[in-house]
Formats: sequence, C-alpha cells, structure tokens
Amino acid sequence: MRVSEVDEAPSGSNNRFLSRLSRLPIALALFLLFIGVLFPWDVVGRRVAWEISRVSGARVEVSELSPGISARGPVLRARDVTIQHPAVSRVQVETLEIAPRFSSSWLSGEPTLRIFAVTSLGRADGLLRLGTAPAYQGRVTEVDFARLPLRLAASALSLRGQLDADANVALDPQGTLSGSIDFRSPGLEIGMPLLPGPLILDEANGRLEILETGATRISDVRFEGQAIQGEVSGEIGLVHASQSPPIDLVADITLLDPNLRRLAPGAGLRLDQKGHSRFALRGTIDGPRVQPLPATAAK
Repeated sequence: MRVSEVDEAPSGSNNRFLSRLSRLPIALALFLLFIGVLFPWDVVGRRVAWEISRVSGARVEVSELSPGISARGPVLRARDVTIQHPAVSRVQVETLEIAPRFSSSWLSGEPTLRIFAVTSLGRADGLLRLGTAPAYQGRVTEVDFARLPLRLAASALSLRGQLDADANVALDPQGTLSGSIDFRSPGLEIGMPLLPGPLILDEANGRLEILETGATRISDVRFEGQAIQGEVSGEIGLVHASQSPPIDLVADITLLDPNLRRLAPGAGLRLDQKGHSRFALRGTIDGPRVQPLPATAAK
C-alpha cells in the first residue's frame, strides 16, 4: 500500500501542473486582447501629444496610437500625425515610434522618450526629454536645408540641399528653438543676387548654433566645390521677419572658377595669384560690406 501511495502522488502532482500550464495560453490571450483592443490607447495618444505640445510650443495632433514591435524593441506607433511649429511651419509625420527610455530621469520628473520619426522635414532618431528642461538630442537625416529655422525668409539668399546632423536642441513652450547641430551636407546650392548663377558645393560640414537671442552662429563651416572652396564663421543676427538679417562673418576662400575671379574685384574682394582671399562680411545679407583681412591673421 505504501508503494502504491508513493506511485500515485507524482501522478496527481503532474496533473495539477499540467492543468495550470494549460491556463497560460488563455491568460496570455486575454492579456494581449486587453493590450491590443481594450487598453485606452487614444487617451495615451492625446496625453503624449499634449505633453510634447506643452514643452515645445508646437501643436501636435495624433489620431491613432497602438502598440507595436520594431527593430528598436517594443514601441508605441502613431499614425496620421501632424506637427505645427512656429520655427518649421507644418510637418507631416509619416512614421512615429515612441518608446520610454528607462533611466533615473523618470525619478526626477524628467521623463525621456526614444523617438523615431519619418517626416516631410526629414528623419529623426534620438531622445526627447520632457519636464522642466525639454530637449531633443539625437540624429537627424535627409533634412531640407531650406526648411531650417535660419530666419532667412526676408533675404535674397537661398539655400537648397539636404543635410545629416547630430542635434542637441532645447525646446521652449513659446515655440523657440536653441541649441546646436553638427552637420554634413553632401550637396548644397547657394543663390545670391551678386552671383551669376547658383553656387554648387559638393560638400559642406561644420556646426550651426541657434542662440537664445535668436541669432545663428556659424562655427568653422567648411565647404568645397568645383568653383570655390574655403570656410566661414561668425553670426547671422535676428531681426523682424520683413528685414534682411545682419551679418558678422569671416570668410577664407579660394575661387577656382575663372568667371568668379573676374567678378571678385567688383565685389570688393582682393585675390592673390591662386585666387585666395580672406575677408570680413558685415552689414546685412542683402547689403554686405566687404573688409579685406590679412591672409596671415589668426582665424
């Protein structure tokens, strides 16, 4: 009898274990049903849109938000997203994926989200910090130069092309942006009234900083093309949108195109035999004053 009792005990235990195990698929199915269908994702979507709008001064509209899996792990995927911001006008978001960034920042009231977005302005992949010091830090690619908030709308200067950059930008509830982007552009087209045609650059790279005053600081921007190469640094000031922005720049260039070399004296440039010139540009973008500088002076 004792042997029989010992034999039957494991059998009953196994049956109870199998019974519990059979409940797991049902529990999992109910959990997935709750997450996918019953959870109020529309409420979460409105909350996320409100938080981003509050810290950035933008108007964010999210019509649909649902959970998903991506190469970056579990995410909330938003569709039909529109962002209206004073600095970049209207941006249509084709893809937006949001995931919490688990860090101690949540304990200090500064929640951080991982953002991946494909928009009409370009692509973004980085961290969005909310709270009292909101900011975006990450990679932006395929950005249209013409849509950057450089405040050149009232100027005859035009920039066309795309850039890739590492951005570190602070957000403000009033709709202003400040911070820096380290960029590289594989192709840039510059248009100015003084030029006989658009100036094509094969490559440009450097740093642009949008200051809290609204001015744009250009730091060690280097460029190279078939007609010109060199570097420029300085600031583009902030004025009313109807005025040409003031400039305070230093340029060190070499003109490679014979046509540009012939036009240089009329623009106040002094070239050496190699077509090199170093000068300051002041005044405004549409009315620059050229001041020649010694070639050996410190940059």
